[in-house]
Amino acid sequence: MNTLLLVEDEKIIRQGIRIMIERSGVEIKEIIECNNGLSALEILKTRPIDVMFTDIRMPKMDGIQLVDEIQKLDHKPLIAAISGFDEFDYAVNLMRNGVTEYISKPVDREIIKKTLEKFNGVIEEQESEQSRRKKAAYQQLQYMLFYDDITKVEIENICLNIQNYINFNKFAVICFGSQNDDFDLTEENKYYYLPAEDSMKIVICDADYIDEVKNKLKNYYIGISSIYYNFMDVKQAYCEAAEMRRTAFETCTKIIDSNTYQKPDDDLGYGVKIMMQTANLICSKKLDEALFQLELFVAGVKERKYKINEFQEQMKIIITTTIKIYQSALKNKEDEVNELLDMFSYQTIDDYMLVLSQWIRDFDDLVCEDLDQDKTNLKMKKAIEYINSNYSTDLNMAVVSNYISMNYSLFSFTFKQYTGTNFVNYLKNIRVGEAKKLLTETDMKINEISQAVGYEHEKHFMKTFKNITGITPSEYRNNLK
Repeated sequence: MNTLLLVEDEKIIRQGIRIMIERSGVEIKEIIECNNGLSALEILKTRPIDVMFTDIRMPKMDGIQLVDEIQKLDHKPLIAAISGFDEFDYAVNLMRNGVTEYISKPVDREIIKKTLEKFNGVIEEQESEQSRRKKAAYQQLQYMLFYDDITKVEIENICLNIQNYINFNKFAVICFGSQNDDFDLTEENKYYYLPAEDSMKIVICDADYIDEVKNKLKNYYIGISSIYYNFMDVKQAYCEAAEMRRTAFETCTKIIDSNTYQKPDDDLGYGVKIMMQTANLICSKKLDEALFQLELFVAGVKERKYKINEFQEQMKIIITTTIKIYQSALKNKEDEVNELLDMFSYQTIDDYMLVLSQWIRDFDDLVCEDLDQDKTNLKMKKAIEYINSNYSTDLNMAVVSNYISMNYSLFSFTFKQYTGTNFVNYLKNIRVGEAKKLLTETDMKINEISQAVGYEHEKHFMKTFKNITGITPSEYRNNLK
């Protein structure tokens, strides 16, 4: 327990009881002494007291009057009344009016110890229940702040509940990013800390202490909402502060509040198609090109030309796609990858891009180290066999990559590494080679040969044949005579 108030007018008895309390083995942070009920009441009005031991007969205000007055207070201590044998009737009345324990004089050391142990057990149960209720209230608050699918009635009920623990006449919400999960910034009755999503951290702050919080967060890039006067507006305040924090992140500005915030144009956007092209470039290991595109986009974000939310969503797609393709290579890199997914845990977009760029630059070595060459070679052999058997059909790279169960972009890169040429040129060479055989061994017409080797249009076949051989199919056949 934290505090015990000992009320006894006789100094020698009071000192004796105090020694018994101190030697009881029950941990008490502070013992306060009073020699009359009136002084005790003044203390009880000004600070919370966990336990009170009080004599019944005292000057100015006796124990019975003191207990009566205590019932009017918001915080009521656990009370043990101390009295002589002849004051039993008084004790009975006290027990009816809030006193839970009665100790008769002369005071026994074991009775004091058992009473303190009992009270301490009650306090621990109360604290446990209070902690459970507080935790539940904070969880409800997080649910209200971070999820949109919530009714007005739910908001009102949650706000009324949380006001038992957070009660400000005027307040603001401050958002910042941090990778530190152990971070806490709570100062009772001044500001309260809550973890949010994507490493977003928030502080609900009494408006009088905003500068104090700003000083504690001087190394962070933060967003600050306007000042609100009704706690029912806390969700709106959070949304505002979160937007400010995202703006601080994307513009690399230390503090963004309602005075410095500039809303971007609604029609801004970079385009999903281009971001997916970036994903393909990474998966094809065209890393310099991928980085160039990303850097161009980031420059646009910082200039408020492109939307940061779209960039965040597309980066998640790019990274998760890469993970799926190269899951073997990345199996020991989960922590690194998860950090990249958590964009707003970084202070600014520049900080994020430094880490992302390094990760992309290291990507080539990482994958090459882990790729199972034997498995890759088997897949390439399977692909070539399929091409050789199906060159006369409407064949393309998507069909073949799907046949061997390999990502399109990865297949394109790996096929070129294996064969020395790209898929399109390889297929052309196969078809022209087969056409040469037919021109040599059969009397099939040119248009028939065109169809037989997979060309729907004769002109296309003839053009391809000449580009590869330097002569037309007819010239090739004539040269054989």
